Amino acid sequence: MLTLQIVGADRILYSVDYPYVQDRQARAFLEQAPLSPADREKIAHGNAERLLKLKPGA
Repeated sequence: MLTLQIVGADRILYSVDYPYVQDRQARAFLEQAPLSPADREKIAHGNAERLLKLKPGA
């Protein structure tokens, strides 16, 4: 949460350190974190789509 407060949700990307951390663990953390729906969406995929210039849902 400190990172979120310092840099903001617009500068955080969802990632996992596979194979050391399983996706389920990281996803559970993201789903349970005290985030607004908008911030959760940005971190989960929105920021990567914007950064990589991907079309949402593509």
